[in-house]
Amino acid sequence: MDIKNLLNLISRENRGSFELFYNLYYKQVFRFAYYFLRDKEACRDVVTDVFFSIWQSRKKLKDVINLETYLYITVRNTSTRYLKRNAESLNLPLDELPINFDITSNESPEETLLSKEMEETLKRAIQELPEKCRLIFLMIREEGLKPKQVAEILSIQESTVRVQLKIAIEKIIEAIKPYYPNLTLSTSLIILFQFSTSF
Repeated sequence: MDIKNLLNLISRENRGSFELFYNLYYKQVFRFAYYFLRDKEACRDVVTDVFFSIWQSRKKLKDVINLETYLYITVRNTSTRYLKRNAESLNLPLDELPINFDITSNESPEETLLSKEMEETLKRAIQELPEKCRLIFLMIREEGLKPKQVAEILSIQESTVRVQLKIAIEKIIEAIKPYYPNLTLSTSLIILFQFSTSF
């Protein structure tokens, strides 16, 4: 179904369309909330709040021009409110990041092991990034967003996004270089962005 038509139906209080919308966007909303919260239980709460908020504002949905930007901003605002409410009690563990490598059946055991080691090294390097760098890097790498979109979602300058992305890439490459001294910059970038669109 065309998304614009779906949003129009939801704005007219069509609950079946809203359920379809929920099923279509649940994983994406959850993933984006995870970038802020890094706690799966907290994400479930926030995702519920996000969709409840969207239903409450359903009459405005027909005026939404860019749905993804609208969703990301809603998630960001809801996550920020959640963090403020639960700052003292929320435990933020270093959990699984949505990073994966394709391990094909053609790989040798050594290649498979190397892929897993690279994945773990990358995860650690990304977790150790400053908060803003980490968030911007994941939004671009995992969500395939452009710097301009990230700037709009986070309410910052596009130039800031590009600087933070550059810092993130430099820090990650610096972190993995001791483990892989023969890794070139171009190879590193291919590894970092192999599952996202170009930036």
